[in-house]
Amino acid sequence: MTQLGRALAKLNIEILCANSSQAKGRVERANRTLQDRLVKELMLEGITTIATANAHLPDIMARFNGRFACSPARPGDLHRPLKITLSRLNNIWWAMV
Repeated sequence: MTQLGRALAKLNIEILCANSSQAKGRVERANRTLQDRLVKELMLEGITTIATANAHLPDIMARFNGRFACSPARPGDLHRPLKITLSRLNNIWWAMV
């Protein structure tokens, strides 16, 4: 078991892997789209430095999200509450480092 696996087991968190090709493909398509689109957006705007790119990134992200974003099927907060105190969590974390 990996360190991450041991930490998640101690925190009672189940690892859910995307074993379906549909789930993996969705993420890979999004990443490929972002990588491809970002380079082209920067070139079209004549951006050649990292500092300038970082300054324009919020605008580029807003345009991308406006075009491709969709609302979640269940918009509420689906996080489960921790069944462990933060001090215990901190002790587990430092024991693993």
